[in-house]
Amino acid sequence: MNESFEPTVDSSRGAVASFGAQAKEKILTQVRREPVKTFTIILAASILLSVLIGYQISQREEESRRQRLIEDWMREVTDWIRQHGHKLGNPLKGGLEAAKSAVEEVSKTTARVGRQWQPALEKQKRSFLNLF
Repeated sequence: MNESFEPTVDSSRGAVASFGAQAKEKILTQVRREPVKTFTIILAASILLSVLIGYQISQREEESRRQRLIEDWMREVTDWIRQHGHKLGNPLKGGLEAAKSAVEEVSKTTARVGRQWQPALEKQKRSFLNLF
């Protein structure tokens, strides 16, 4: 299997080398014929490439800056909650205690009313057309 595979690799390497040599000759011929036009194209391509690379770098820096801002903000919020969290909890705790006492009061009142009405309800026998 290696014997049949190696000639293909060698022929591919030869084709790539041949293509590279032809491209080099074409570029050198173009530079010799029209040096100003060629260097202008190279300069424009270099400037364009520099702008694109700079844009990509700035986008990554902006994303990194946003991430740092979010992390800093979350850290500050966490610190603030640690420092002032008890101040937020006290009103909630008071409100829950007030609701609890109100529910207990309603429960006691309902139980008292139930105890008052229970004897009257037990005395009254329910019947269905006096059959039961």
